[in-house]
Amino acid sequence: MIYDKTLGDRTQKILLRELQTTEKLISKVATKLSTTQKTCNIYAMTDLGIAHNVTRMRGGFFTGAVYNWEEPDIPFVPVDSTVNVCGTALYKINSDIHIEEFKERCESVLLDTSKYKWNFMNGNHFISLCYAKRDYDYVRMKKGYYMLVHASACEYKEKLYPTIGNWYYNSIQTENLGEHRYLRYIEGEKAEKFYKMANMLETFNAERNYFFCESVLHSKMGEEILNVSHYGMPSMNEILIGVQKTDGFATLLTSLGKNVYIVSNKRKEIESYIPHGFGLELPEKSDIAYYKEGIKIGEKDFSSGSITIGEDAINRHGFSEEKYKLREYVKKIAEINNLKICAELKQVCSFSAKGFQIWRSL
Repeated sequence: MIYDKTLGDRTQKILLRELQTTEKLISKVATKLSTTQKTCNIYAMTDLGIAHNVTRMRGGFFTGAVYNWEEPDIPFVPVDSTVNVCGTALYKINSDIHIEEFKERCESVLLDTSKYKWNFMNGNHFISLCYAKRDYDYVRMKKGYYMLVHASACEYKEKLYPTIGNWYYNSIQTENLGEHRYLRYIEGEKAEKFYKMANMLETFNAERNYFFCESVLHSKMGEEILNVSHYGMPSMNEILIGVQKTDGFATLLTSLGKNVYIVSNKRKEIESYIPHGFGLELPEKSDIAYYKEGIKIGEKDFSSGSITIGEDAINRHGFSEEKYKLREYVKKIAEINNLKICAELKQVCSFSAKGFQIWRSL
């Protein structure tokens, strides 16, 4: 069953159509591996959108959704979901810090790859110096500076992605539905091993984010506000892509240089699904289509690799004055997801795939 919590825009209507096929495929495999009928639930969130990864989309998985299926007799994992772990972490900075000092501290740590492979400047990842203009008592945040990071555990990416030659590649099975849709999966002991590895990475990535921030800030490191995954496998039968499952606080990401919001479920201490951002939508008049060798987005064919943000897909709404203003849009997302907006942070400067950028003077 599809639970539709989307905004209902053109891109999401197209993707919901494809998710119906994904739901049927997952249910079909779960039932095949059981003695009774099994079902799949997909929760499509307000940020349902195009995935960065073409392999993932070819397998029927998109960002901004939860994929949950009834436990089969024999466990399985859909490998084209390209499970890894990604998330955000936010820390208070105990004292004032200048932009140049923050930049130099980050650059120094980024050069040291002896413990981790830093990927803050890849894809949509980033490091940001942020500022809260006032106290936010609900989330125990004081006026001042904060360090926000967004990254994934890239050290394990090749071990979990369905790449030729990895430890499970020769065990991949395929279930087909229709002419061009399929679900590739592994089952049994290898599926259990996959899940244990993916589940372990939640702790690994949280520690990774903490280590980076502590290495940058040292004595300036203050309280941890949050350290939450929005991509991973919290249980053997559930995959989250661009969704946070937490009973605490989470980030609602916007775009480089734009304000970032801290949100929580209005029903405090109740675990819930929280969207991680706005998501990517198709450019105007573009569509997505499946064919034998891959997928087509607009006029471009893809068989593997990544899409180009800004060309193949764009940040939803883009905050133009003709559409929703940023805060109004955030309020709309919060209302649909029954969220409380707990704090608002201004981005001061950031490292990303676009390099180092200053957004406002101190």
